[in-house]
Amino acid sequence: MVRSCLLIVLCFLGVLSGNAQSINDKEMVAYQAPSDKFASITLQAHKGLPRFGVPNMYREQTGGQRQGMRTVRPVRGTKTPERMEKNKLVTTGKNNLSLLVSLKYLQPFMEDLDRERLTTLTSNMSEKESNSAFLQRFLRSQVAPNLCLADECKNANQGKNEFERLRNYTSFVDNCLDPLLDWSKNVMEDDELVGYHVSMLNIGSNYDFDKKGYIAYHSLILNNIFSLKQGIGKQVVFKPEKPFEEALQNSVDRSKTLKFLLHIDEQTAERFQKEGIKRLYAVKKIKLQRSNKPMESVSKAIEFNYSHESADLELYTDEALTQHFKTLSLADLTN
Repeated sequence: MVRSCLLIVLCFLGVLSGNAQSINDKEMVAYQAPSDKFASITLQAHKGLPRFGVPNMYREQTGGQRQGMRTVRPVRGTKTPERMEKNKLVTTGKNNLSLLVSLKYLQPFMEDLDRERLTTLTSNMSEKESNSAFLQRFLRSQVAPNLCLADECKNANQGKNEFERLRNYTSFVDNCLDPLLDWSKNVMEDDELVGYHVSMLNIGSNYDFDKKGYIAYHSLILNNIFSLKQGIGKQVVFKPEKPFEEALQNSVDRSKTLKFLLHIDEQTAERFQKEGIKRLYAVKKIKLQRSNKPMESVSKAIEFNYSHESADLELYTDEALTQHFKTLSLADLTN
């Protein structure tokens, strides 16, 4: 089970990134590698589940006091080694998760992979040869250098000549490919993954004094679940499962964006302006599922569906999601 493969780390050490420096952090989630030949995958989390969408950039926080309520907002600051290390860790984790998911859903095509020879590109390749060439390029240029730590694995795309390149490739296949394929099966087990998605609501100007709030926009397109730079293409499509989701689907514009009034009283809106809070962070719990649409070819995008686990849309004033502001209901935004 995915949940059994996820380790919730409340205070983790930099050894996950190959660094002896201790990093104190809030909640994180890690997919533990099957052996020390491979890099474990560390993700940001919220309430113990993976966090997707807008990340926490670990910026320094400033805030003020008003009526016993502290508002904290991120500010631009020096990129300290600790902050840079944490950002690198979670960016790498997101990229590598995307690779592992790609590896999982490419497995039906792995029978076309030539494990003994590097496939030469020609103008009259068969489908099997074309698949082999694609898979070899993916494994050598993306999987090996990113997911592997041992030289026998990570050097699959290296070599001064064709003989050395072939030895490095077959070393990767013989020692690392099958463990990686087995590891990928434990990601999105049962073809689903539950987590939290974070987006931003802009409230910087144009307060409506009559309606007591701001016009806000919430997109139902989630194109930032997986990394766009790693793995093969992935498409995430909203698929309503509950009545309030059907209402959301029927209320969005052509760009799949929902327009609604975000109620904020004048006193709070003025305080936000004085403190420089121009955006809120909207958090919703989602379930990502592999769609029933099969991959037509090895190079086609993998399609996923997502739905909401609840109608709650939690709003925070800080990107670290420590300062809760209010809870909206997605069901009320269509009224």
